[in-house]
Amino acid sequence: MKERGRAVSVPTVCPVQSHLAKSGRPKVMSENSSMPRQLQRKKKVIVVEDDEMFGRLLNYQLHANGYDAYVCSIATNLFDRIKLDGVPDLFVLDYFLGDETISGLDLCRKVKSYFDRPVIMLTGNDNVETTVSCLNAGAEQYIIKPCDIRELIARIEVTLRSRTVSKESNIQSFSLFLDDDISFSWEDECLIHTDGNKVKLTQKEIALLELILREPNRFVDRRKAFNVLYGYNMDPFNRSIDILIGRIRKKIRILDDRYIIKNLRGKGYLLCRRKE
Repeated sequence: MKERGRAVSVPTVCPVQSHLAKSGRPKVMSENSSMPRQLQRKKKVIVVEDDEMFGRLLNYQLHANGYDAYVCSIATNLFDRIKLDGVPDLFVLDYFLGDETISGLDLCRKVKSYFDRPVIMLTGNDNVETTVSCLNAGAEQYIIKPCDIRELIARIEVTLRSRTVSKESNIQSFSLFLDDDISFSWEDECLIHTDGNKVKLTQKEIALLELILREPNRFVDRRKAFNVLYGYNMDPFNRSIDILIGRIRKKIRILDDRYIIKNLRGKGYLLCRRKE
């Protein structure tokens, strides 16, 4: 079914029935009438789960319940699938991804940043901090593992029913722009200059820079940044965000020294351009 790093896919075949009336003319359905099940578009669900047996079981159950499911064990396959088949209706992401360089939380933030789709997190911890981390990362729901597959299927159905999903299914841009010359790419995990130079970013640097670029006026509160990145309130003496900001400053400066990140004492950080 699946080797490590490869997707699990179980083909399903639906019988094709004729929808012609006895007269040979197509049946006309009223606006309120439901489409025949065979003609309804299957909801797409992408699952990232590094437990092979659980992934197989979930893949089977999703297909059995009428979903177009794609299960993979690594984040790279998720984005490859999106490029190939478009954005799914819902993501199911494991909190712990084993040897992956990207955590389940960072992956959740990543897909929520670019795709207007709900996320359900699977977690092995039932403590409050884990729950808060999942919700702060943007997940609509979380489920404690081990869980009954029927409960997960039910939560998927409820989440899809309660959310109005955009009809746009094409992949969105993986890039954000500092200006016309410098862009930030989630896909390549780096800053890219139009002259071809690139600077690699770590996952936490990516999450923080992406947060700054999406904030109004490119200002981010220090405590808010810490809470978003780590999932809990910041200790007043914690310097993690300051260290990340320092690294991002240096990397931006490599590409264009006109950009600076100001430290607004007691408030946060402001990304701006030096006055000429």
